[in-house]
Amino acid sequence: MKVVVFDFFGVICSEIAPYVLPKYLSPETAIEIKRTLVHEADLGLISQDDMFERLALTTGVPATRLEEEFWAHVRIDSDVVNLIEGLRLTYRVALLTNAIVPIAREIFARHNIEHLFETILVSSEEGMAKPDPAFYALLLNRMGARPGDCVMIDDNPDNIAGAKAAGMQGIHFESCGKLVRDLAGRYSITPQTVARRFP
Repeated sequence: MKVVVFDFFGVICSEIAPYVLPKYLSPETAIEIKRTLVHEADLGLISQDDMFERLALTTGVPATRLEEEFWAHVRIDSDVVNLIEGLRLTYRVALLTNAIVPIAREIFARHNIEHLFETILVSSEEGMAKPDPAFYALLLNRMGARPGDCVMIDDNPDNIAGAKAAGMQGIHFESCGKLVRDLAGRYSITPQTVARRFP
C-alpha cells in the first residue's frame, strides 16, 4: 500500500448536518434534505449561502443561526490527526471529501489541516462526489497513482463501495483505534509513531 486516502467529515472531523437538521426536522425529512439539498451543495450546484437560505425556509430557523450551529458541531479528532502525521512519514496521504465550500476550506485553515495531505479534493470544487467512481478516479489521476496501491478510509459504506468500484481498496472507519488495527492487520502499516501511540 502506497497511498492512504481519508474522508473528512465522520473521520477527521465530526459530522455536522446529520446532527443539526434533526433538531428542526423529522428524521425522515432530515434524511431527505441531506440526500437532496445538502447533496446539491456538495456538488457545487448551489452555493453555501443558497443552501442555508433554503434550509431556513424549510426549518423556520434564520440562515445565520443555522450556519452558527454548523460551526458549533465542528470537532477535530486529534487521534486521527496524529495517526495521519505518523502515516505521512512513510506513505502518500490524500483527502477526498464530500463537502461544501467555503466552510470546508475555512475548517481546514482554522485547524491547520491542509499540510497533512499531498492532495485534497473537495466535491463542491470538482462538481462530483462520492460514491461516484469518477471522483476517486480524478484523485488517482491528480496523484499519478494506481488504484491497487490505494486504500480509502471512510465512515460511509456506500463511499467504500465507490472506492472499490474505482479499483481501490477500502476500510470502513468506526474509530481511530480500530483503524490502526485494520491498517496494521491488512496492510502492515505500522509507523513507529503510530505504534507507540496506539499499542
